[in-house]
Amino acid sequence: MSKPSPYPFYTIWNGSLNMGDTPGVYNVSAFVGLMLQIPVNVTFIPTSKSVIDIMLMTNEVEIFKNKKHAVYFDWIPGTPLPTPIGYIDDVDYIPSMPEYHRLKINTLGLTTGNHSITIIVNNEITAGLSDDFVLYKIDVDNDAGIRVGNF
Repeated sequence: MSKPSPYPFYTIWNGSLNMGDTPGVYNVSAFVGLMLQIPVNVTFIPTSKSVIDIMLMTNEVEIFKNKKHAVYFDWIPGTPLPTPIGYIDDVDYIPSMPEYHRLKINTLGLTTGNHSITIIVNNEITAGLSDDFVLYKIDVDNDAGIRVGNF
């Protein structure tokens, strides 16, 4: 998806992380592998919204056989995967332009405090650099209070 306009989000993290199965594909990015779990702290939940939007900005995402990369909220390793809060895919891909992926966290039952966002690269793709991509930025809905880290 392209960047929405207006863009009612603020940045909670930016950097350059190489996700996938091939280290060194993006030599200016730290290689993190097939899974990334990001600790986040929710400090404010808007009462006027049923979901909190999170935007991931990536580049070079390629999807094969419709196998998207799932993103989860509050998944604990070793337990069954919950329903994804969104996917990283290559829809509306424009060469050399950032790709935006909207995730939706349900506010029903959401509590303030420590949580996590987990990105799992689809491992059903044959190993190689074609499924690697870069995560550049995480933005959060202006109406919510979320920051990276556990506090």
